[in-house]
Amino acid sequence: MKPSQASSKSFSDTPAWYLCTSAFWFATSFKWFILFILLPLQVGLLAKSGEANQAWGQVVALGAAWAMIGPALFGWLSDRSTSRFGRRRPFIAIGAAMTVIALAFLGAANSLPLMMIGYLFLQVSDDVATGPYASVLPDLVPVAHRGKASGIIGLLQLSAQIVAAVVGFLLSGNLLAVYAAIAGVNLICGLIVVVSLKEPPRQQRVTSEPTALFKLSDWIAPWKSADFRYVWFSRALVALGFYIITNYAVNYMKDVIKVFSIPGLVTLGDPMQAAIAVVLLMSISGAAVSVAAGRWVDTIGRRKVTIWSGWAMFITLIPFALLPRFDVILIVGLLFGAAYGVYMASSVALVADVLPDAESSGKDMGIWQASVSSPQIVSGLCGVLVDAVNRQRTGLGYMVVFLISAGAFLVGCQLVRRVKGSR
Repeated sequence: MKPSQASSKSFSDTPAWYLCTSAFWFATSFKWFILFILLPLQVGLLAKSGEANQAWGQVVALGAAWAMIGPALFGWLSDRSTSRFGRRRPFIAIGAAMTVIALAFLGAANSLPLMMIGYLFLQVSDDVATGPYASVLPDLVPVAHRGKASGIIGLLQLSAQIVAAVVGFLLSGNLLAVYAAIAGVNLICGLIVVVSLKEPPRQQRVTSEPTALFKLSDWIAPWKSADFRYVWFSRALVALGFYIITNYAVNYMKDVIKVFSIPGLVTLGDPMQAAIAVVLLMSISGAAVSVAAGRWVDTIGRRKVTIWSGWAMFITLIPFALLPRFDVILIVGLLFGAAYGVYMASSVALVADVLPDAESSGKDMGIWQASVSSPQIVSGLCGVLVDAVNRQRTGLGYMVVFLISAGAFLVGCQLVRRVKGSR
């Protein structure tokens, strides 16, 4: 079965279809945006003095280690699903429910070991849903519309961060209320997708025995494609750059910036609010350009848009690392967000174009998703580097890792020059 055959039966080129079938990306972005600001502070309260970055890095690395295999595993299982409800929908529903349980556990955690267990459970729950969910776009959306679909996914992810920032401000200091809000959004968006997603009948999509034994060759196969390898490592480097920024932004505000005001314009009271304000600006500017960028991706081409966005992100991050002033960081956040929004509009379309086997899209998209999550291991280990270099000179550790982040964005986006299977 060719992808276009599946798409013609289930694809609808309407705004409502794109928004409803992509709604769970809103939930995942909302969840991780708040948690990557909230959890470092929660971990910091439980860690030893001077080891907050290291402790948070260990929590992140543990979850990321699982995430290297989780999305692909559940994507592979969904490829073989014979459920009458579809191949992807049952996993989305189960993963959304598990996420609520994991959030409740994290909200009650009162020690570092419990935080690590809760975070790992949350990562597993996320992978149960998003591993299979990531294949919806290559399963159902024709090639000519993938830029539009990718742009709307980017819009939802960035819009979720805006909503999450508002919720973070309103519920700041009320830990249980924040976790409840995340759980509620997760369930609502999961329900929207489960109800609206119409998958083709399984007899048209499953061409091999659903009980086929695990074969190592199935997992090696996508790596034989040079295009897939380039896209995987490109996304991994961009994700590394993003996680370095988000993992240590709150502590950077607390340890280095300290004063969160622009005279006559804005004054914020704590590092969490300052970090939320910066990322809020990033999200607003990114959301503002993402849908238009999706159209550019379909007309100009995925590779050109990705390369341009990489240079823009690199250039804007240099002053972020070298000029520790709140006004500078706000301006940089606005410019960086627009560049990142353009990148988001091309990333999913690019990988959908180069998947080597349409019948294994769940597994292969899961393997690609590991490029998004596995860099958290490296970004988590950067916490040791930050604390060690900061002991030599206050703030120097943050400067070093933010420059590493800028380089990762640039190199990652330039890798797509070598991709031949997408324009």
